[in-house]
Amino acid sequence: QDLSKTVIDNIRRPLNLSNLFGSQTSVEPYERLASQPVFTVTTPWGSPYLLFERTDRTESSLEFDEEEPQGATGPNGGAGAKQDNTKQVALYFMDEEDAMRLRDEMLQMDQMSGADMRITASSLSKAISQSSSLHKGLLTGQPIDVHTGKMKGPTEGGVLRYKIVPPKRELFYAARCKGRERVGLWNANAEDDARLMMQSVPVIGGTLANMRTSAFEKRKRERRAAAAGQVSEPTAADGVDPIRHQYRHMEGFVGIPVFHCPGLQKYNKIKGILRNERKKQSPVYFSYEDLEESYAAMRSKAKNPSGIPEKPDVEVYNLMDLVTSMDRDQWKVKRTSQLKRDGILGKIPLVNKITGTEGCGVPETIKQSSGLEQIVFVPNSKNTDFKASITKGGNGKARGLRPMRPWGRDAM
Repeated sequence: QDLSKTVIDNIRRPLNLSNLFGSQTSVEPYERLASQPVFTVTTPWGSPYLLFERTDRTESSLEFDEEEPQGATGPNGGAGAKQDNTKQVALYFMDEEDAMRLRDEMLQMDQMSGADMRITASSLSKAISQSSSLHKGLLTGQPIDVHTGKMKGPTEGGVLRYKIVPPKRELFYAARCKGRERVGLWNANAEDDARLMMQSVPVIGGTLANMRTSAFEKRKRERRAAAAGQVSEPTAADGVDPIRHQYRHMEGFVGIPVFHCPGLQKYNKIKGILRNERKKQSPVYFSYEDLEESYAAMRSKAKNPSGIPEKPDVEVYNLMDLVTSMDRDQWKVKRTSQLKRDGILGKIPLVNKITGTEGCGVPETIKQSSGLEQIVFVPNSKNTDFKASITKGGNGKARGLRPMRPWGRDAM
């Protein structure tokens, strides 16, 4: 049975008719991220373990609270924060090694010795949906207080905050790419950024906290000077890098890096004939190593490999900036088509007076495409392989099995 299932799976993946007749670029941008897995440390029932996050800029972002061991429990444990400047947070990891490292560190604690901790895989789209409510948190489904009519607070288990932890491995590769400032790599040279990403999480958190503090004070001084009329807004003519000026808000923070190479484009001839699509898709990779492998395969299959550079020209982008730009671009296309339909109806005088669209101008359709609609996300092969391995392993818990009925002498 296992052999037949393996054979069916191996046949089903190449014959993915939904990928052949469907279009990856027609779905919503956030739904395109469903193929990328994320990982979290949970109980056997899927409840995430919580950490205490310090809001003080001068301290590390994520630390364990060893003074209150009940803090490292599930979301319904009812543990309170140690201090007023700490908040509970559940983490989604983009790299399974970071999740396993956190699990091993928690198991070394005396109060967590022997705990049954699991690495659970979820989709990135779910993680983004839950982490979007970061300020006040996401409701956990706890009932409303019947006496006050209010929801329970974070310390009572009524609200849970989620965060996505970017992969250190990909941030290390992002340090050597163009546009590294988009993901918060703001050191003077790329070697310092790569060296920082090789350190432990407390060291990275402390360094970023100091960078946030210095950047905050610097922006305060610039605003005071601009209000006094002493200095003006710096431009590219002043020798300021446009990317560093545009993404100066990322100093002291890190984003989720994704990689793109202009020389890599995807075109399916069969799909182009069936769907009459002539546009080439632009793959964006979650893994720098996967991009290099795809580039090497493309170069080896080319008719003139010597005319193609040996190393790819890779540029790194911030995932959230890219997804929000795609969402905004898709909304503009839908809005333009809607206004065009309204314009056709508006040409009828009676309908024009009833709908009140008289005198409303319809903007012209943008002829030059931004290219964002042709972006497809390529998941990290390392993460997908790990997800497949834990799916095959299961959770080790038997479900749906009733106890055997007594029989023989035991029934008497």
